[in-house]
Amino acid sequence: MASQSLPSALLDPASMDGVDLDHFWMPFTNNRFFKQNPRLFVAARDMHYTTADGRQVLDATAGLWCVNAGHGRAAITAAIAEAAATLDFAPTFQLGHPLPFRLASEVARIMPEGLDRVFFTNSGSESADTALKMALAYHHARGDHTRFRLIGRQRGYHGTNFGGLSVGGIGGNRRRFVSQVWGWTTCRTPTGRRCGFSAGCSRAMVAWPRNWKNWWRCTAPKRSPR
Repeated sequence: MASQSLPSALLDPASMDGVDLDHFWMPFTNNRFFKQNPRLFVAARDMHYTTADGRQVLDATAGLWCVNAGHGRAAITAAIAEAAATLDFAPTFQLGHPLPFRLASEVARIMPEGLDRVFFTNSGSESADTALKMALAYHHARGDHTRFRLIGRQRGYHGTNFGGLSVGGIGGNRRRFVSQVWGWTTCRTPTGRRCGFSAGCSRAMVAWPRNWKNWWRCTAPKRSPR
């Protein structure tokens, strides 16, 4: 779309005139309330956002934990522009590009010994689901078909895809979704003491495939072992 055909409100992000808030459905947000009382950022630099009315707001959460180096850093924006101008995308299905291999090597170099294979994903939710699939595929490839239970922690957050919702311990996130990944459970969150469930995890995981009627129950003892 040519820039001259864009509405003026999109060309000037500081202007609220003519901005229609109806069509963007915001996640984890009371949409009706927000659209009656919008809170909009229009710019960011270093550690601060700039609001539509010109106020500076400290970004204490690094965006959503993904802008750890700060906003608008010249070296980062220049690298992004150079990469997009050189090769904006290269498929990784039977094809590749040198930079992901270089980045994977750098990540492997700083990881503990033995953790030297890198798989890139697009988000935390996708990472959680991919990790679950890899764990299941690993045991399946070794011929151990009985190890397929997925254990999460109460109040744990693992994203909003079906896998992450299933092992996550936030009931409100999955309350309205009937079709979830089966074979999961959650254990109680440790409260200053050693988690009693963790001490019996290997024993429970071996026993569960033979005890189908109680597979969804947390088998943690009421008192943690000494």
